Amino acid sequence: MPAQTAGMAYGSGTFLSVLISLASLVIVVVLILLSRHGLKFAQSYLQRSRKTQELALVESLMLDQRRRLSVVQCGARRGVILTGGGNDLFLGWMDEAQSLTTQPGTEGLNTKETVGQ
Repeated sequence: MPAQTAGMAYGSGTFLSVLISLASLVIVVVLILLSRHGLKFAQSYLQRSRKTQELALVESLMLDQRRRLSVVQCGARRGVILTGGGNDLFLGWMDEAQSLTTQPGTEGLNTKETVGQ
């Protein structure tokens, strides 16, 4: 009889170790999947604290394959930046009155002044 109990103990030990191995594998996979979602949550939380309302890209125009003309807003002021090519240039601040009253590309289309008066 002692030989049979030793064999059963050995068989149940092997089954138990395989079961523990599979459970460990499942736990590791679940932790990896949870960490991916946790990183996405943490990343959005960290980026939220870095966002600023003071600096924004208003508009951008490709001049050619290398150069881009961009209008940026910093607080209440708007500036024009030329990027690409050999160097980047800050071209200056836009006039606040002009930027608020006229839209880009409509400077010469004021119909009130050109209608026969």
